[in-house]
Amino acid sequence: MTTTLNWFAVGAGKITLGARPTAEYMHALKKQGITHIATIQTSEENKPELKTDVESAGMHWLWLPFNVSDIFVQNETEKAFLQQYLLEVSQTLNEGGRVYLHCDGACERCRLFLFALCIHLKIPASSAYAIVHSFGGEKANLLSRRELQQAAAIV
Repeated sequence: MTTTLNWFAVGAGKITLGARPTAEYMHALKKQGITHIATIQTSEENKPELKTDVESAGMHWLWLPFNVSDIFVQNETEKAFLQQYLLEVSQTLNEGGRVYLHCDGACERCRLFLFALCIHLKIPASSAYAIVHSFGGEKANLLSRRELQQAAAIV
């Protein structure tokens, strides 16, 4: 895992994304000023010790449980949950939090969530895509137009 992180500033805070951190890596993240670990994983993916590891490293844990397929759900209840996650993360950032956002190794959910967060913050879609692209263009290029449209529609 890298110690060089790309950042996107939001309000008084910053957000970055990456792979699921190990317990040892969490301590390195804490030293870099990370205040919150935001986990985009379902209960089936989430090991019970993750929250404990985050708190043991002296950070706060935000759990944002959804699958990529949830972004395509037209169900208003699911949409309301996703909107609440966007609000929680944006409030954390506006209050000066430094958030490390992770899902699995591919980071597809992270990129889609970051795109939706940008739209939530009233950033134009073209600029939002450039922000997502700044966290790894090769992986950002794998996101389909449909996925990006659905992520934007959450807001």
